[in-house]
Amino acid sequence: MSKEDKNRAGPNIPEWARRERLSDQAWIGENLHTFEPAARKAFAEQGRGAFLVDTTVCPPGLGHPFAYAPQAYIDEHGDEDVQRMVREYDPKQEFVLVMLKPFDRISTYRVQPLATNYR
Repeated sequence: MSKEDKNRAGPNIPEWARRERLSDQAWIGENLHTFEPAARKAFAEQGRGAFLVDTTVCPPGLGHPFAYAPQAYIDEHGDEDVQRMVREYDPKQEFVLVMLKPFDRISTYRVQPLATNYR
């Protein structure tokens, strides 16, 4: 792993977590073509929220199931970091993606596609 990759993954996290984060980021990049238009549509129809992606299952040929959860759901069921990200993201340029993982772990990302403007 290059020094640049380590810095992007965070300076003080265990190596396994650094590798997982880089893998998550690669997966998000590979699936931006799905999430970008869905984020615009979901925000227009439901307001602020986050995509919940269940990475614990992957039906053959279908990929990981996901759904958009509006802010009211996140406020009721999300942890503090997810709630904060949903409150603070700029829906004109970003969306929030929560990856549900084995052993009741989650990873949450504010995704800002480089060439996209959600106006």
